[in-house]
Amino acid sequence: MESTWESRDLPVLEAIVRLYEETGTLMSPSRIGVTAGVPESDVQKALRALQHNDPPYITKLSKQGNGDVYLVGAPTGHARRTVGAWPTPDALADRIIAALNEAADNEPDEVKKGKLRRAAEAVAGVGRDILTDVTAQVITKGMYGG
Repeated sequence: MESTWESRDLPVLEAIVRLYEETGTLMSPSRIGVTAGVPESDVQKALRALQHNDPPYITKLSKQGNGDVYLVGAPTGHARRTVGAWPTPDALADRIIAALNEAADNEPDEVKKGKLRRAAEAVAGVGRDILTDVTAQVITKGMYGG
């Protein structure tokens, strides 16, 4: 069976997140289709596929009598993390490692350059797991005020 994630479901999910960010309102499948560049019939299929994910991607789908969706609610935090609109601990750890390597690339002082390289290597090794745990705590506190 051919995967529908890359060609249909992910573009629809990205369009839902994008449209909700722009408007803050419910959206129609036709508008999602235009934004995603996906035919509305495929949007309906994607919405059915996305609807049953656990954790959910979408807060609410309003359906017609024939089962077609006519209004789509807000994306969840899971949807936002999936499309990259919100950070994940792993993504933040990767960004920190990349930033350390970039800083080393741009550092003219050889001593500082070496320290930055060693820091990036340490974080990429054993320290990455620790950094991922720390960033998860920071994200959780920032989102939930913990």
